[in-house]
Amino acid sequence: MTFCKSFLMALAVITLTACTSFMPRGGQSELQSQLAGLDTWQVRGKLSVTSPDDTVTGYLTWEQHKQTYDLFISGPFGSGASRLSGSKNKAELTLPGWDNPEVARSPEQLMQTHMGWNFPVSDIRYWVKGQPSPANHADTEYDANGLLSTLRQHGWEVKYSRYQQQNGYWLPGLIKISGYNFRFIFSIKEWTLNG
Repeated sequence: MTFCKSFLMALAVITLTACTSFMPRGGQSELQSQLAGLDTWQVRGKLSVTSPDDTVTGYLTWEQHKQTYDLFISGPFGSGASRLSGSKNKAELTLPGWDNPEVARSPEQLMQTHMGWNFPVSDIRYWVKGQPSPANHADTEYDANGLLSTLRQHGWEVKYSRYQQQNGYWLPGLIKISGYNFRFIFSIKEWTLNG
């Protein structure tokens, strides 16, 4: 019996030590500062969108290179694929069945016109990393490890979980965004970091 107790105690200590070594070091300001320098990446996963009328799911691949972005969604919004791409002053949207993309000065304008979504597309490049957009005020809550757990910005609430370490960065694995009668769930399968 003593051997079993000693063994279990040793196992518990090893497990706790292993868990702590995988926890992020530094406080929330250090982690947020590190994320601010990450501006070139790719993320892939499953996206679910719930509106007052419908729920659709698909797969999202998002490439971000500084101000340039390319979001490719396969599956939802009818059959086929959708693409939203652009840079600081120009955005293009292609939906299933379109021969040519629609062009506007901002992705928000395209989303509002063609999909009826009032969604701050320019800011979600920060949100997807677990970071508030620096452009506007945000209410934030952090967990005990300094990782963002809840973000409220532009009338949207973003909840984060399943953080994973990738090339020294702590990045979310599950993001839930809700507001304006919409709900988006992004279950991330893979992060690829390039800078």
